[in-house]
Amino acid sequence: MQTLVPKRANSQPTHSRAWNEVFSADGTPRPAYAPLVEQLRGMPLTTLRKLDDSLEATLREMGVTFDLSRGKSWNQRPWHCDLLPQIFTALEWEQVARGTRQRLNAFELFLRDIYGPRQILKDGKIPVAIVLASPYFQRVAVGLPRPDQAFLHLSGASLCRRADGELHVKHHYFSNASGVSYMMQNRRALTRVIPDYFEGYSIHSIVDTPTDVLEVLRKLSESADPSVVLLSPGPGSAAFSEHSFLARRMGIPLVQGNDLVVLNDAVYLKTISGLERVHVIYTRVADAWLDPLAFRPDSYLGVPGLVNSIRKGAVQLVNGIGAQVADDRALLSFSAVIINYYLGEKPLIPTLPTYWLGDIDQREMVLGNLENYTIRPLYGERILTPAPSEELTDYRRRQILKEVQPAASGFIAQPRDADAVTLSFQNGKKSQRTQDHIAFALRLDEAKWDIFPGALTRISTENSPYTASELGGGSKDTWVENLVSESSAAPETRRSVESRPPVHHVTSRVAEAMYWTGRYLERASSLANMIGIIEALELEELNATERQLYRPIWNRMLPPLENRTESRRNLSSSRGRYRLALDLNESGSLINNIFRASANAESVLECLSSEAWNVLTTLRSKFQTARFREELSESKQRTVTKRLCDTATQSIPQFFGIAEATMVADGGWNFCLIGQMVERSAITANALSSIVNALLTSTSQNARSEHAIEIQLSAFLRLFSCRDAYRRVFQMRVELAPVLELLWEGTSIPRSVQRCLEKISTLVSESQPHSSHAIQRTLAEVDSMVTAIRHTKWDPLVDDALAIAARESASKTELLRHVARLTQRTFGMHHFIADGFLNHQIHMNEESQPQLHGI
Repeated sequence: MQTLVPKRANSQPTHSRAWNEVFSADGTPRPAYAPLVEQLRGMPLTTLRKLDDSLEATLREMGVTFDLSRGKSWNQRPWHCDLLPQIFTALEWEQVARGTRQRLNAFELFLRDIYGPRQILKDGKIPVAIVLASPYFQRVAVGLPRPDQAFLHLSGASLCRRADGELHVKHHYFSNASGVSYMMQNRRALTRVIPDYFEGYSIHSIVDTPTDVLEVLRKLSESADPSVVLLSPGPGSAAFSEHSFLARRMGIPLVQGNDLVVLNDAVYLKTISGLERVHVIYTRVADAWLDPLAFRPDSYLGVPGLVNSIRKGAVQLVNGIGAQVADDRALLSFSAVIINYYLGEKPLIPTLPTYWLGDIDQREMVLGNLENYTIRPLYGERILTPAPSEELTDYRRRQILKEVQPAASGFIAQPRDADAVTLSFQNGKKSQRTQDHIAFALRLDEAKWDIFPGALTRISTENSPYTASELGGGSKDTWVENLVSESSAAPETRRSVESRPPVHHVTSRVAEAMYWTGRYLERASSLANMIGIIEALELEELNATERQLYRPIWNRMLPPLENRTESRRNLSSSRGRYRLALDLNESGSLINNIFRASANAESVLECLSSEAWNVLTTLRSKFQTARFREELSESKQRTVTKRLCDTATQSIPQFFGIAEATMVADGGWNFCLIGQMVERSAITANALSSIVNALLTSTSQNARSEHAIEIQLSAFLRLFSCRDAYRRVFQMRVELAPVLELLWEGTSIPRSVQRCLEKISTLVSESQPHSSHAIQRTLAEVDSMVTAIRHTKWDPLVDDALAIAARESASKTELLRHVARLTQRTFGMHHFIADGFLNHQIHMNEESQPQLHGI
């Protein structure tokens, strides 16, 4: 039977003085962990690895990521949750809750003071330079209205446990409580993978966290039906998946700076219906980037005019501008002073000893004993000093001194070994890791805070000696024990959810990303299907005449690109098909289309169901692992091509099917289907135009037989998977006129242009709650096109064209001109969709949008 007392890890030293969270000094499990330790005892390594792999796969399927800088060795595992949870007893958590509330109340009063009378500075309790010279002190915030008169609404605090077991506050995350979603996602993943863990434990639920946050945000507005949005820096943010998760769980739009516009001092959201008023903004953008007119003029993340809108009371911003100064690490050493000054109390949770290097005495003490301290800048997670496992060489010491001494006031120092150790599982193997915790709090009203009964427990990992996510750290699910069991008491009652849901608006950016996701997936599906059919045809017993007639048709069937003048590789050779499947240098290749679709979908992850996203990420990962290799033999290239095309043709319909079954059928998803239909109709129209031109040109030059034309048309239908459909509809040999009728106006054929157009019309009509000029223009164009297609008499057009092409130029035929016109209009449908809904255009209509009056 194996022991669960952790051995020394190779990458990190043994912390002999550190508090062990799981085991007592004699090596026995602490009472809270005993049942879990007993459950894990004796598990073979293969079982542990299987559970570890399953947990990692579950997080990946759920779309949980924390994208780190490229080039880091730990970037290979975007998010890690350990098999063993962190457990807080009810009494321990009561201390955490009381201490966190006390600190938040004190710092709320501190923020009101320094942006008001500044009495604490006048009384000399804190050096003026620490506050007024802080890069996070925003003079703009002086006199600026705040939601419910408060700076802090959703905050976090980092806690660590020192060698004596006492909890200390390590950092403040008061202005930006990053990690709430990871706290929840860890719980979701663990319950899926190891549900047996929870038997015998009574722990608090955290499932209602986003709802609780939303209710508080909505109450900050005086509007009867307030509109709330989450402002994110966008996919470039490492924590973008958190922003997506929170927005999805709260049911609010996830927006970026260019999704919002300020008109007449009010903030509006650009939606597919036009402009919609925004009342509350939950921001995850730092103050300095919020408004280029008030802060950094080079910011593209914020909203021009936002500060003036706040000043006019037209919008509420959470957390308030200026709150970020509370996270300045220089203030940590003055935390006890601040708590005593405003509350007349001692800290219930002491602050980890923190030395501000702007003070000459503290600086000399720290710089003379660098091996004992961790030096950090005032904000962010960067660490200047070596990891505990690294040696502090003379060269490294000189580097640190060279950076710190010229700007010492920008750094703080804390004891090097300040974190507890815990039992962790890395690839199934037991190891000892350091850990800390971030507790989260939600302001309910004046001086009243709800401390969520859970935390983000951060741990060091095999690939990183640090706990911070930005530095490659991992995490644990965090359990808070309930004093009463579920069997003996009713569950805790949370705040009630409002019975009337807010109006859901689809932003232009979301519609655009969904639209291109649909287009690129349809393009990939069509290309994969064609390549797969050609690979099958090449294995069939075709005679020389059939091969000669089939192959020229193949390249004409390729889906059109945006840049149609670009050269294309051909489908006629196995190497050409391999390139079209896997070559990243081919702009229209299958792999490029899949990557582009995934990138668009990922940018609006909050709108996708986790089930649909899992299909897309699985498809993307299969193409990522398949490297393009020019040197492969032709037979191996053919094998790879067929495998990848089969994967795409199976996965893409699966994505659409699962999305339809699991997603809200709103305007956002409608635009994914609209993109699919626009792309399908364009591919069909392009192929029909190409085949007509090819047949008429070959007829005029060679006067070929009807049998040759039939072979080419049969190949054409086969590549579109419509040959059997043709036979069912017409029950005759393949001729040009019926083929044109089938694929232009066959209402029962999925690939027909008319069916696609009618589907577009239905989806556009359903995408908005009321009609608009954009809808009317789009529907009018669709109706006009459908009418033109229905009124086309294909038989006489084809007969006349074949007769003229046999003796004159094919370009003189009305059939060719008519098909070209229809094709051009089909391509033009994209512009009606883009100009009307996707391009962030403000529809200047004062009648439907009175806020535009006078603009």
